[in-house]
Amino acid sequence: MGLILTLVFFSYLAVAVNAQTRPSPATPNASPDLSENQDSTIGAELDATSEAEASPAAQVREVIEERRSSDLTETTGEAKGRLSSFLEQTPAQPLGPTNFVQHAIRKAVDQGVPANVLVLILLFPVVASLIATSRHIIGLQGFGVYIPAVLAVALLSTGIITGIFLFIVILISASIGRTIFKKFKLQYLPRTALVLWLVALTVFSLLLVSPQLIQFEINLAALSIFPILVLILLSENFIEAQLAGTRSRAIELTIETVLLAVLSTIFMRAEIVQRFVIIYPELTIITVLAIDILVGRFKGLRLAEYLRFRPIIDPEE
Repeated sequence: MGLILTLVFFSYLAVAVNAQTRPSPATPNASPDLSENQDSTIGAELDATSEAEASPAAQVREVIEERRSSDLTETTGEAKGRLSSFLEQTPAQPLGPTNFVQHAIRKAVDQGVPANVLVLILLFPVVASLIATSRHIIGLQGFGVYIPAVLAVALLSTGIITGIFLFIVILISASIGRTIFKKFKLQYLPRTALVLWLVALTVFSLLLVSPQLIQFEINLAALSIFPILVLILLSENFIEAQLAGTRSRAIELTIETVLLAVLSTIFMRAEIVQRFVIIYPELTIITVLAIDILVGRFKGLRLAEYLRFRPIIDPEE
């Protein structure tokens, strides 16, 4: 009897232990919820990773849109709409001999011609006159009149910081290429083509790493092909200046050219200048003509020459 009770007791104990160690029926039902939570967590992590990876591209796109919206050389964007709106808000005077160009501009803009392009074309001879004045009155030479004016338009498109950075890199690569290929004893044109080849490869490499330069306010990724080609072609003038004189003289002319271009870019960027040109194009054209004639007839000493020869001119001082 005692043996039977002992066997029954151990059998009951084994069943109780087995019941405690067996998985509960709710466990299979809870496992899908757990897997769903894990999947959602993994999905959120993947989304965060994809967003982190996409952020540089989104930043580049944002920079491109911001630059194009404020670029005066673009045929679309905020600059075009701002000038067109200003032209529409300004009441037109009756057609006469003193405002026929303004009426022609209004008609062209109404028919789809970009207002900012018209303003830029009118501003180009203004800038050329200012550069000529600075050369004949002040004494800043640079690479003539055309090159600083074209460089100013390029800086207007690229931005001053980005444009100067790219221009300096191009000049450095052109100088290095001229030094290297000079040892090959090649003819002038093939040697110049090789220098441009090296400059183009340098710019190409910069564009490949351009997204990493945005944090330094250098937005190469937002540039169009026009200002890049202009800056590349200007390197040939730097090489010719080295051939005609010394490297120090070429650097001096380059600094003066960049200074004139930067001042011209700041002038063209001024909204008050753009509005004046589009509202008073006749006055702008006549003023440029008068300035060029007056500067062309100037035969006195330039300001730089006066400062240079001041001890001779004023010996008492």
